[in-house]
Amino acid sequence: MSTENTEPRNDGPNKLLSENSTSEPTANIYDDVTSQNTASSQDHPVYMEGPTTSGTGGNEPPHTGQPWGNGPSDGAPSHGQPGDISYFGRWQDVLKLCCWNTLWTILTLGIFRFWAKTRMRRYIWSNIVIDGDALEYTGRGLELFLGFVIVTLIFVPVILALNLIGSMLPAHLMMLPMIFTYIAVAFLFFVATYRATRYRYSRTFWRGIRARLSGSAFKYALIGFGTSIVTLLSLGLLAPLGFIATTRYQTDNTWIGDTQARFNGTFGAAFKRWLKSWAILVLVVGSVIALSAVASGPSMIWLPIAAGVIAYFGVAFVFLNYNVWLFRYQADCTEMGAIRFSSNLQTSQYIKIILRFLGLSLLLLIVAGLLMLVFGGFAAFSAFNPGNAGNPQQIAAVFIPIVIAMLLIGPLLSIVGFTFMIHSMLAADISSLAYQGEITDLHANAEAQNIPRTGEGLAEAFDLGGI
Repeated sequence: MSTENTEPRNDGPNKLLSENSTSEPTANIYDDVTSQNTASSQDHPVYMEGPTTSGTGGNEPPHTGQPWGNGPSDGAPSHGQPGDISYFGRWQDVLKLCCWNTLWTILTLGIFRFWAKTRMRRYIWSNIVIDGDALEYTGRGLELFLGFVIVTLIFVPVILALNLIGSMLPAHLMMLPMIFTYIAVAFLFFVATYRATRYRYSRTFWRGIRARLSGSAFKYALIGFGTSIVTLLSLGLLAPLGFIATTRYQTDNTWIGDTQARFNGTFGAAFKRWLKSWAILVLVVGSVIALSAVASGPSMIWLPIAAGVIAYFGVAFVFLNYNVWLFRYQADCTEMGAIRFSSNLQTSQYIKIILRFLGLSLLLLIVAGLLMLVFGGFAAFSAFNPGNAGNPQQIAAVFIPIVIAMLLIGPLLSIVGFTFMIHSMLAADISSLAYQGEITDLHANAEAQNIPRTGEGLAEAFDLGGI
């Protein structure tokens, strides 16, 4: 089998997915995207829109500066005058691309999702601009598909063999294969995470320089799995240990050309911040348990329910606030040669994004519910109307829209979730980043590297290959 060329191609700035830029390809939906994007263009309405200097219309600001940025904040780390890291992706484009990807994925019974991921990555990468130049993603949907096929051919027989062995064991030993499977899945989760990251890095270029991830996925999995056990045994108290250990290993094995990244974060700093959050979590959960124990009688049943609701949102806020701090801390402790990074991401940004997503999802459910209620009324009228007795066509004509609406709720919620939450959070993360230092020491690595030839097959089992 011939290997595919993943070097950046000079196809011109921001070409569309095909020569016919006005319609989706229909001749062969499995043909991979062949165009790449590096700069702005006049005619790229959906897939490969890069930074431009003109306004975008609607409520979007002009493509100048950082359209998703926040500006400085008091709590943001500062290293002097940071460089420019911008994201120019627009939710309108992402929404259109999500709709097309979802449609083709449904029509192909899920097979097109590998090509859908590739299209989305190419759009997002091409709109990440560092020092005036956009990233370039050269991965192919066929690579992801082949990786998935290979992993399926390997693991399906293993799972079947474990089930067969379990059925042959005595009753008191039948749980052993299941326990072994759970442990193996937990370990392979970290292997899949690292291998998926390695693949994405190997297909990422900036100014013609390839990113890469060295190190061992097996060693990363040992670190992640081991620290997860420690976290579990400590009831979550030592959770920062896993983050610091895995982040340091991955960052220290990250390369841009021949320049290696470094992570200088410490467990002590992360633990000090986490200890406050952990204490709040313990206090909140303990209060809910205590209120549930003392509440008695019908008149007091509302007390534990109200406390549980408050605790749920309180715990969610604590976790969200801590994770935002972790992102800023990770950026502040990351170096790439003489370049240092920082972030001014704020929890309030995430809260606004989540509230917007919840509002849109609720609106979608209300509209879908009203439509089903209307069609349901017609269906009931048709079913009990004596004139329609023995006329299944009229009844089916009313019931079919209800079934279609129910089947479409899931995909529509998925589209809304990716467009207005996942993509928006990603945009906020990227636009919050800045760097200090001159990007002059990055050079392409001329040494032959072990570039993965297939995609994130193992990651597909854990749904890790979204972006």
